[in-house]
Amino acid sequence: MSVAARSTLAAFALSMLVACGSSAPDPQDEATGEAEARELGRDTDETVLDDMIQTQDRARAVEGVTMDAKRNLDEVIDAQTGDASDESGGN
Repeated sequence: MSVAARSTLAAFALSMLVACGSSAPDPQDEATGEAEARELGRDTDETVLDDMIQTQDRARAVEGVTMDAKRNLDEVIDAQTGDASDESGGN
């Protein structure tokens, strides 16, 4: 192999390694992620179950909406049941 071919191959391999590397993570993003994890009451260590944990976090975030809808439905049912028992008892 000639010197030019070797140096070209070495330069190509080096450029591929540099292209595959990633930039350093933004420390501000890491701090924000850790603060959010602490608010949710869990460790900041990444695990293989992160997707499942994130799904649970999203479910907890909408739990209030679901509970409000249940509370409203319970009130409507109680109101209708209470009205029905008053009407039947008065006849």
